Amino acid sequence: MREYKILYIAEFGHDWNSGWWKKSGFEMNGHEVIAFDPDRVEDPVNVAIKVIREAKPDFILHSKDEFPASVFREFRQYAKVIQWYPDPVITDWLPPYVEAADVFLTMSEGLVDEFRKLNPQSFWLTEAVAPAFFEIKKDITEEDIRMYSADATFVGNLGSKPQYLPRRQFLQAVIDNGFRLKWWGQKIPRKFSTIPLLLGNLGRAYGGKFVWGEEHAKIAKLSKIYLGFDAQPHVRKSMSERLYIAVGCGAFYMCHYVDGIEDILKPDREIVTFRSADEMIEKMRYYLLHDEVRMKIAQAGQQRVLREHTYQVRTRQLIEILQGII
Repeated sequence: MREYKILYIAEFGHDWNSGWWKKSGFEMNGHEVIAFDPDRVEDPVNVAIKVIREAKPDFILHSKDEFPASVFREFRQYAKVIQWYPDPVITDWLPPYVEAADVFLTMSEGLVDEFRKLNPQSFWLTEAVAPAFFEIKKDITEEDIRMYSADATFVGNLGSKPQYLPRRQFLQAVIDNGFRLKWWGQKIPRKFSTIPLLLGNLGRAYGGKFVWGEEHAKIAKLSKIYLGFDAQPHVRKSMSERLYIAVGCGAFYMCHYVDGIEDILKPDREIVTFRSADEMIEKMRYYLLHDEVRMKIAQAGQQRVLREHTYQVRTRQLIEILQGII
């Protein structure tokens, strides 16, 4: 495979920014990646143009609205522009960016046809995991077990946006049925409308912080069931990065069914899915009583993710898509 020089425009301000994970995937395949974070320089447009002129990348990769769409159209006079969009919705601001890209990649297969109305060169490319960023480098301690173990865990957002509200109902059902739940992620804002949630047993199940990396891996290992709720499960193959992270870290992953997920990981063999709160509770009861079955499924899922769904694999697939076009 030809080695490419890539200018990657993304957030790189924190260790948990996924730009680092994708950058590492390209580099493991022998490509040179220039990381550019517009928020970390003054006059980012002119600085970016200077970098592009000097480095002469084979293509420019970005994710969202790091620059105005008009700027990305300007960049196309220097190199091909590729957008790899990481969300399962078409927001109001997005169409001009789709049109401004030479190639547009979406993590939601079910949205490809809609995106092709804006840009014929639109393709599906799902997310992945970068295992090296989720290594458990020290032995798990008794304190780790006290902190992270639970019958069921959830990592993600329980905010007030419509796509997040069903998660609260599912997690409340977990608690109401007597299971020990912990959830981790962004704090719920303290305001009048959230007081009942914060003071209720779901609020008390909060682990207290946003987690990533080694901590996330410990949660995946120490929780008996890792629950997943993708934002748009009706959109075909719109699985978030969290699926690959959790399963890649060895979690027994039980999730709300996403249309087409069986093409990625096999239900009841590599993950477990449910379509209702009642089905979720029924399956939780079964698998919490059958440790060997649960561990076998978790192991099979982890092996497949580490074989087929790492960013080293995914960036190779990205290059294969581009080689037929640019």
